[in-house]
Amino acid sequence: MNYFAYIVLLVALISGCANPINERTAYNYYKMALRAEAIRDYASAEQNYDKALFNARIAHSNATISASMYGLGRMKGYLCKYDDAEKLLLSSLTLEEKITGPESSITTMRLFELARLNFDRGQYGAALPYFGRGIPAVKKLGIETSDPISLANEFDEYAIALGKTGHKDMSESAIKEAATLRQNNPGRKVTFTPVRYNQPCTK
Repeated sequence: MNYFAYIVLLVALISGCANPINERTAYNYYKMALRAEAIRDYASAEQNYDKALFNARIAHSNATISASMYGLGRMKGYLCKYDDAEKLLLSSLTLEEKITGPESSITTMRLFELARLNFDRGQYGAALPYFGRGIPAVKKLGIETSDPISLANEFDEYAIALGKTGHKDMSESAIKEAATLRQNNPGRKVTFTPVRYNQPCTK
């Protein structure tokens, strides 16, 4: 779940593209967006992800389009442009499912981001399908070994969303899953801490 891993992906995509000039330009804007995001300058990151997306579309590079939409969607959300955020994240999810498959690690990032966007805004029913798809997918990818506490945290939020929507038995089951993960992994820490959408909007 490290966003900077996309740099490696974009480097590989530069060669052999239909429009290498625009692909390289997209890559450069994407790097600038990552740098701005790293220092929480979300407004600058938004601008650069938008420019990366524009050039990626000209280059017809689906992987870069997906990555840029994902980055831009997150920045829109951090800036409280929630409708735009959701549209971009959904578009990125749809495209990524075609590129890497419905249960790839990159696809699951989109699923959990959409779950988080809805959960943080109190839209628990809308969050459920994304948790419901994302959790089994990352379990198949081995997250119970690689990052069990992050998975426990997702189970916590899934349990809350289930409880808020009247699914008591499923909520209790999710609570038990989270507790088991923590009991089986004493001393383990999360490897990824997401930015939340319920913080004061940044400018």
